Amino acid sequence: MKRTFKIIGICLLLIIVIGVGSVFLSPRPVTWLLKKSFAGGMEVEAADYGIAKQKTTMKTDINYTSKFENSTFDLIKYKGDLKYVPTIFWIHGGAFVAGDKNDVRKYATYIASHGYNVVNINYGLAPSVNYPMPFQQIDQAYRFIKMNAHKYGLDLNNVYLAGDSAGAQLAAQFISIQMNKNYSNTAKIGQSVDPKTIRGAILLCGPYDMKEVQTHASSRLMKFVFKRVGWAYFGKYNWENEKMTKESSLLRNVPDHFVSTFITDGNTDSFESQGKRFATLLEKRTGVKQVFYPKSEGKIGHEYQFQMNTKAAQNTFNELLNFLNGTKVSEIQNR
Repeated sequence: MKRTFKIIGICLLLIIVIGVGSVFLSPRPVTWLLKKSFAGGMEVEAADYGIAKQKTTMKTDINYTSKFENSTFDLIKYKGDLKYVPTIFWIHGGAFVAGDKNDVRKYATYIASHGYNVVNINYGLAPSVNYPMPFQQIDQAYRFIKMNAHKYGLDLNNVYLAGDSAGAQLAAQFISIQMNKNYSNTAKIGQSVDPKTIRGAILLCGPYDMKEVQTHASSRLMKFVFKRVGWAYFGKYNWENEKMTKESSLLRNVPDHFVSTFITDGNTDSFESQGKRFATLLEKRTGVKQVFYPKSEGKIGHEYQFQMNTKAAQNTFNELLNFLNGTKVSEIQNR
């Protein structure tokens, strides 16, 4: 019996040692934990969500014919009778390693209920896929929608690219590729979207320089986590000085041309300083609507905009609607 317990003890010790060691040998243990912690998203609906839902229809899990995993999208459409209904392509967040389109369905529904159609895209997650696969999937999703625009009743002359958290970075870099020839050669995608059709960018709580996120992290633990997020996404342990890492930075690889932009972030445990810097850079190139909150208004965290029962989220949503109404093509403009 003692020998049996000794063997069990040795086995448990080996499991612990292997488990701890694997954290240093692979990004997978950390990304697995992140997937679990991000599961379900952060959405909190407001009291009027039921009304918004009644104004929309939703088709889920439509395949956009890609060889990569997670190649589906939801289509959330406005029910009302409007001649011009812009199309918003939404890219969800999750640190490039987690998250799902399901996490933004309610927010997409709120937006759609005000006269928009939302293509809510899923894409492959690191480390199962690495940079630049998500861009190739976004490109494939757009091309699929373009081929089937009539079938789904979508206006692709009136397009927005939107994203939250990591999705904001993906949206911003994707737009930069569309607007600037040879902007990001390592992404290996063409310019599938006519720049004249892109009305604006919606960037919520995004990190715009991953190297800086890692090096300026608030604690050793967060440095450790972001190191492994970058390892998972870029596919190399020493990813910080790779060409693709620099190309992915909107703060170092600043696009010459961009579109009208709505940009926001929380003031606590997020990427506010990067958001403000990116907004300042963009103001030299295009119109920018910034929504940031001073500390005096309390702690407003990462992805705060999805907590629609809060004052900050509701204010930001109203500002977003004002931005959309001011940048979209209207029936009056097309007479």
